[in-house]
Amino acid sequence: MSRPTSAPEALRTLRSRSSIALGIITMAIGGLMAVLSMFSGEPSLVLIGFMLLLVAVGWVLFIRPSVVLTVVGVELDNPFRHTTIPWSHVEDVSPRWNLEVWAGGKAYPAWAIASHIDRPKRQGIPGYGKLDLAAAASAPKPSEGATVGTASRLIETAMGEYAELVAEGDSAAVTGREITQGWNWLDLACFAVPVLVILVGMLS
Repeated sequence: MSRPTSAPEALRTLRSRSSIALGIITMAIGGLMAVLSMFSGEPSLVLIGFMLLLVAVGWVLFIRPSVVLTVVGVELDNPFRHTTIPWSHVEDVSPRWNLEVWAGGKAYPAWAIASHIDRPKRQGIPGYGKLDLAAAASAPKPSEGATVGTASRLIETAMGEYAELVAEGDSAAVTGREITQGWNWLDLACFAVPVLVILVGMLS
């Protein structure tokens, strides 16, 4: 099933800053090598294809994946797959190796948010300062990077707000939607083009 064309407005888009940085580096190296190869005396389609494949890896695996919070639910943009889970189906969120959203007794992993230790800031003399609880509990802005911990807290907060709307009988609470999954054809194309270039280079 393809992604709906009338997608709800994103309230927050969460990504990992470290993954984005790694993706930018990967794409820059691959793109630079591909350009240098094209302007060399004898350009190799195989080498160009592999460098374009490196660019695709940087984009599809490191930069594009995200967790999107909307009014109606949470969207998991993973490599090659897109999953939409309405709030009415979200049961729990689990911070393991990656962020996992539980719905219908099944765990849906979020590629974009990998697990790492959240280090709360301290004030005063090292080892004696007080924990900065306000900084630790504050949610990231849409443009900020997110960790498993902060993403989990945001989703849990949204789940609580949705439960309150349902309990109050608010007509704005969206129900009746189902969990949807579909292929991301742009991701597939990003990998298909370099592979085709490599095959053409090997057969020529």
